Amino acid sequence: MADLPIEVAASGGVILGPSVVCDGFLDGYPIRAQSHIHADHMEDFERSKGFQEIYMLQATRRLLEVERNADLPYRSNIFGVKSGDANRVPDSNLTLRSNGHMLGSAQVVVELSSGTRLGYSGDFQWPMDEPIQVDGLVVDSTYGSPNSIREYSQDQVESELARLIRQRLRVGPVHVKAFRGTVFRALEVIGREIEVPVLASRRLMNDAEVFRSYGYTTCELIDIRSEAAREVEASRKFVRLYSAGDGEPVDIGESSSIGLSAYMSSPSDPVLEFSEHSYRLAMSDHADFNGTLAYIEATGAKYVVTDNCRGPHGASLAIEIERRLNITARPSSMETSNFWGK
Repeated sequence: MADLPIEVAASGGVILGPSVVCDGFLDGYPIRAQSHIHADHMEDFERSKGFQEIYMLQATRRLLEVERNADLPYRSNIFGVKSGDANRVPDSNLTLRSNGHMLGSAQVVVELSSGTRLGYSGDFQWPMDEPIQVDGLVVDSTYGSPNSIREYSQDQVESELARLIRQRLRVGPVHVKAFRGTVFRALEVIGREIEVPVLASRRLMNDAEVFRSYGYTTCELIDIRSEAAREVEASRKFVRLYSAGDGEPVDIGESSSIGLSAYMSSPSDPVLEFSEHSYRLAMSDHADFNGTLAYIEATGAKYVVTDNCRGPHGASLAIEIERRLNITARPSSMETSNFWGK
């Protein structure tokens, strides 16, 4: 099993077999599988457009069209596929299957002509409806430390977010910043529990239309550039949403800032208070350490490579996989090269 062709390149590209690389560009690999749209997984996407066929779930393609719509709708080498459908690519079959991390996020399976199945978890949430079944697995290591065990549920985190927003609205506006995906979980909480105007960029408003089309509940958003937004700002009672590309929350009088982070500050408390106007909340769509181990077991993998590129816990997770699950594991090699596309 230790000779299975799976690896993570120093650039972040996840290699599954002789033809497929996930979330990166590598010279000589004709196929790219895109697990989701977060920035740390979009490395060299523009380069891939010129040299590879790119596969992703349909919702991911729609979100990318919103963000990069100059040519994506017209490209014949970019494919939005259904979760669970097998797609024939050189030397193998390629399947993407939803993993619950955000809208359009996917696990990836490459089945070689020999019947060997290689997989990549992508960033994932646990529990999960349909874990992939593979022989060899590359797994996300965001919560790969044994210290990364949450003692609270994400429902509790959502309740804390609603409480904080209500509390801080009493003294002024509230600025909420998060990655795409997580920001729409916040929007669902606001729409469900708090009656307040919500301001957002045009890009986030376009994203919201895609999320709504896939069944997400979102409240009405007001374009931050509009005259209506000027009137709301004058009222001093509103929520402003920010995501990647929207800049940083600005300090306007008694306004408050809440950052939503994938990382916990304390296993027992999701709220980190920097001051009475600044907070960080651990609202995560990542599995914690126990969830990561449970996912690995559920895939049936007999050989695991931990992603040592996107975070510091690849080595510790590999040690714990071998110790606790008796599965052969190692961190990705992180080998670098001076050659183009390596």
